[in-house]
Amino acid sequence: LGGLAYAGSGFMVMWVDFPQTRTGAFVPALFWTVERFLQSRRVRDAALIAVPVAAMLLGGFPSVTGYAVLTAGCYAVTRLIALHRREPRRMIWGAGGCLGGLVGGVGLVAFELLPFQSFMKTWLIIDRSQTSVDHLQPTTLLTMIAPWAFGTGDPNHDAWFAASNEVETIAYLGAAALVLAVVAIALPWRAKALLPRSVWTFTAAGTAAWLVLNYVGSVPLAVLQDTPVLRVLFGQNYIGRSRSILAFLLAVLVATGYDVLVRRRETDAAAATAHRRRWIWPAAVVAAVLAVFAAAFAHAVHLVHGTAAKQLGPGVAMSLFKHQIAYAAGFTLAAAACVAVLWLAHSRRRPALDQARVWDTARFAAAAALPLLLAWQSSAFASEFFPRSPSNTFYPVTDTQSFLAANLGEQRYASTSTGMVFGTNSAYQLRAVNGHNFINQNFATMIDGIHDGQIIHSTYIDFLQFSATATSPILDQLGTKYWVTALSDPVLGRYAFAKTDGSTVQLQPGRSVTVDLPITGPLRAVGVTPVGDITKSTSDSLSVVVHNLSGATVASTDRLANTLAVKMASGSLFDVPVAADTQPGGTGLTATLTWHGSAPLTVQADAGAPAITAVGGWNDGLRLVHVGSSAIYQRLHAQPRIRWASQSTVVTDQKQRMALLESGKVGANQVVLSADGPAAGGGSASVGIDTDGNDEVSATVDAKSAGYLVVADADQAGWSASVDGHSAPLRAADQGVVAVQVPAGRHVVKLSFDPPRFTLGLALSALSAAGLIAAVVGEWWWPRRRRRTAAPEA
Repeated sequence: LGGLAYAGSGFMVMWVDFPQTRTGAFVPALFWTVERFLQSRRVRDAALIAVPVAAMLLGGFPSVTGYAVLTAGCYAVTRLIALHRREPRRMIWGAGGCLGGLVGGVGLVAFELLPFQSFMKTWLIIDRSQTSVDHLQPTTLLTMIAPWAFGTGDPNHDAWFAASNEVETIAYLGAAALVLAVVAIALPWRAKALLPRSVWTFTAAGTAAWLVLNYVGSVPLAVLQDTPVLRVLFGQNYIGRSRSILAFLLAVLVATGYDVLVRRRETDAAAATAHRRRWIWPAAVVAAVLAVFAAAFAHAVHLVHGTAAKQLGPGVAMSLFKHQIAYAAGFTLAAAACVAVLWLAHSRRRPALDQARVWDTARFAAAAALPLLLAWQSSAFASEFFPRSPSNTFYPVTDTQSFLAANLGEQRYASTSTGMVFGTNSAYQLRAVNGHNFINQNFATMIDGIHDGQIIHSTYIDFLQFSATATSPILDQLGTKYWVTALSDPVLGRYAFAKTDGSTVQLQPGRSVTVDLPITGPLRAVGVTPVGDITKSTSDSLSVVVHNLSGATVASTDRLANTLAVKMASGSLFDVPVAADTQPGGTGLTATLTWHGSAPLTVQADAGAPAITAVGGWNDGLRLVHVGSSAIYQRLHAQPRIRWASQSTVVTDQKQRMALLESGKVGANQVVLSADGPAAGGGSASVGIDTDGNDEVSATVDAKSAGYLVVADADQAGWSASVDGHSAPLRAADQGVVAVQVPAGRHVVKLSFDPPRFTLGLALSALSAAGLIAAVVGEWWWPRRRRRTAAPEA
């Protein structure tokens, strides 16, 4: 039951598509191995601790591992004091065994930790510092029993209105689970009888401590943030991530509370020795919990009338809140009723056989209902978050991905934040500038040179729709061939706004209207301005077919009117991108508009015809080449991502170097080196790409003179280069990418990923594994050897 509560907790559900959960899943295993060793004091059980420690480190989210190891260490100390406070040797042995298991686990993954530590020195680390006010809002404690009380984050129905986002905030445990946890805390004399010595005390105190750190912060959190060693864990990581260990401790209390109820007869003797007025403590615990949740409820009502009302509307916000609270209250009351039945079933004197059967049946039903209530609410919670569509639809290949796959080659694309979800390019195997990963510091400086390219978060590269961003010379240096935008993004180009005489005209569903366009030549969009009431059907769309004066179809597009990103609005321009950017200047064009809707669409008009706004192409280095699910511009000045530089310039000052790169004066045959290097000879070269993978790039260069092969990837750390199999310096180039000096003639240049200190880490991992195995085998072999040696003497 405790495992079910932990697996369905808010942390494990909300973070399911991040590394946090594959790390947090090993928290119970860590505590189990620690307790196993403390009870047995065997070497093999100490070695077993290394397994969950290594697994958590490999999980890829160090803060969750840190919170768990810190709490497990405190647990071990508490248990050792309780078990062996008068036996120093046993305490030392126990502490040494736990520490040895921890060190062994770290050693097992040294092959990953050492390169990670080396890379970390080169990564951009910003916005990581935390203060004592950076904690979860106490009001969000309501999410323990009502996870969607502050909205679901679904923009189709309602929006999340708590202070932080729902992934970071929701601390769901379940109404039935919370009731059982309260039972475990309220009846310590019964709970302690079922648990090893000091376990209840530690679990209750640990839960209280993590609750304070997560929801109060203040002095306790500030002290940890200023404590050496702990400063890295608490000062550089959001405390809300420790919901993982809080959920585990609460799950232990859930299991304990259930045991207290269903095994009450076993604890009656312990309870009999308690103070006669033992009801005071349970009453105080229940009163405190009710007071906390009542205060959270009161403040949540304030938020509903304030923030939520502005986002959702007063009626919608209050209706959502009432529904979620009533839903949680129902589960809470049902669980409390089961607890009352279990308690009374043990307390009743049942002289008659029929009465005994009735109470036994009631006791069994209540005991069975509690896990069902927990599973029911947890399943309902998780089902709102987990994907329920077939896995083959998770990353559907649209016309956008098909176009890029067919035309991108070795180049990159960049996208607006609405054009494509950043990071998904990994699933499609398409190179992108956008991404979610650790960023090399020099490469980050290069990205910051893009208009609107300031990196706000340490691991985010994403862009807004600005003409200066789409045409940035830095994107040229990175080999960015395409710029991808959403159909709802503003179209880049020169606008010829509609002339209107103040009248309106209706576009009838299914009827086409042809109008002359106000511009000639290259065309990127055609738009109308709706007025009055707009239909809300998600299938409504406006199609545009562009013809030249000879009647030939030039381009066509159909754009949905109501999407998650942008909905057609009265008085606002609704433009439909069209890929007619290659029409020669002076070419007259017409557009045929067809409204596909359930009701007529009223638009601004001029002389009885729809007033048309047109967006034309111009000399901006872009060409709109594809319109489908996205609008894709080709960037005409993009340099090859793997290219030959026949000229080199050394600029050692970073500001001067960036100013030169941002100026757009660095051509495709030039490279800007960050440090002194041999000058390029000025001769041309042919470059044939042999391999272009994630950890190896190889090219054959036939050069007329010495020069540089430039690879516009962020490979300044962890990569090495060779020319014809001989090691060659890998030079920092164009601020954030790399170049290899190549002599005249025909040569094979190879770049290989070579993680720093990987060999040393692998050796340490092998030694750690061998040491753990030797310790386990030695423990098994040594007693047997002693018995064999002693046998002849006997």
